[in-house]
Amino acid sequence: MDTPIQKFSVGGLKLSAELVQIQLFPNTPVPLNEIFRLLSDQQINLTGVSLEAIDGQLTGICCLAAEDRGRAEHVLQPFEGFFALRSSVGTLTIFPHQSRLELIGKILSVLGRLGLPVYGLASSHASLTITTDFRRLDEAVSAVCRLVTLPENHAPFRPEFRVKQL
Repeated sequence: MDTPIQKFSVGGLKLSAELVQIQLFPNTPVPLNEIFRLLSDQQINLTGVSLEAIDGQLTGICCLAAEDRGRAEHVLQPFEGFFALRSSVGTLTIFPHQSRLELIGKILSVLGRLGLPVYGLASSHASLTITTDFRRLDEAVSAVCRLVTLPENHAPFRPEFRVKQL
């Protein structure tokens, strides 16, 4: 007899548009804030940034709109070898997850069992954001929905438009 799956109550799910992920390697020849400034000078908006310090070196990942990839590559060209680009990623944000480590573990486990890649993970007290393959974002939503209970009549929020600063 199967044991019923314990579901976690959450407030909702939010999905991103198609993004490009930049992985920033340690030992970049310029500080990361300078790279971020160069991207900003070209009006390239970073939709998410997750940084970590390893042995005193700052490294991490950030995401930007897919249509900004060409301009970002141009800006980053002088730093070739210190970053990697991953195309066609998307984010799935679960809110609020209320810092429940058990939920985070179960989500990562189900994504792994289904062969869904996890390219990045960011958490705050209120939300958990997972970066995965954009083409498989609906599969990731289905997997997460096996573990969570959403409010009545809730469908994952999908971006309907994007505001671009001129």
